Amino acid sequence: MKKVTNHKGWLTAILSIIPFFIFVSFFQGFGVGLSSLLGERGIIDFDFDEYLEIEHLRDFLAADTIIQYFDLIGVILLLWILMRFVDNEPFIKLGFSLVGKVNDIILGMTLGLLLMAVGYTILILLGEIKFIEFNYDLKNIILLFLLFIAVSVAEETYVRGYVLKNLLQSFNPIISLIISSAIFSLLHFFNPNVNYIALTELFIAGILLGVSYVYTKNLWFPIALHLSWNFFQVMFGFNVSGMDTYSLIEFEIIENNNINGGDFGFEGSYLSILFSLIMIYFLWKYYKKFAE
Repeated sequence: MKKVTNHKGWLTAILSIIPFFIFVSFFQGFGVGLSSLLGERGIIDFDFDEYLEIEHLRDFLAADTIIQYFDLIGVILLLWILMRFVDNEPFIKLGFSLVGKVNDIILGMTLGLLLMAVGYTILILLGEIKFIEFNYDLKNIILLFLLFIAVSVAEETYVRGYVLKNLLQSFNPIISLIISSAIFSLLHFFNPNVNYIALTELFIAGILLGVSYVYTKNLWFPIALHLSWNFFQVMFGFNVSGMDTYSLIEFEIIENNNINGGDFGFEGSYLSILFSLIMIYFLWKYYKKFAE
């Protein structure tokens, strides 16, 4: 039988959005249920009514970590089903091969740290923020790191590993990156304190996270960069995607504006957009060179 080469990858990618939200909502419900049970028994701090009303990462960090891992289970299960019965490929084809990818992981973790360290330093020098104190809490640091592992693996596996992978079967890399990055940005549309600058930066960040996948079809670099971006953003005191949480460094924002990102966090700033564009340029050249 002749192999069909005109694969409608774009249609597969777009149609996956509805089951994605269904699976995520369903499994997050299990996570909320377990957190409520643990809260009633005094094992973790959790109150469902308060959870719905506040930017909850600071107040219910353990519960959010549990919920995020149920979210991850839902995403992995959905994508296993889609890969098995729609794409007819093994799950690992999403880009989970570790062979020769240790350097990509190190690069991704390093870039996230450097981005937030430089951003924090510039904002201090500009007088946009004022250092208050260090707030060392090992338990919260570990919980945040575990939480952001789940966030980065879930979002990168779906948006880059499945959506971008399928779009690349129908369109050229530029169009594929634009569509997948638009989806990535819109996934954060209902985050607290979101605005057009934040959504623009999330779109650009989606391109940044997808550049390496275009050339490598591997997820370890975007997962590492996404993890370090989020983790070090909160360690340096910024909100993450609009949500307040524990931070190693506590600072005061002198005045909320588009230079410091205000209540959305550093990724809601012009500075973050500039840094992301610079990194896109160098990463594109870096991975293109190794692909030639």
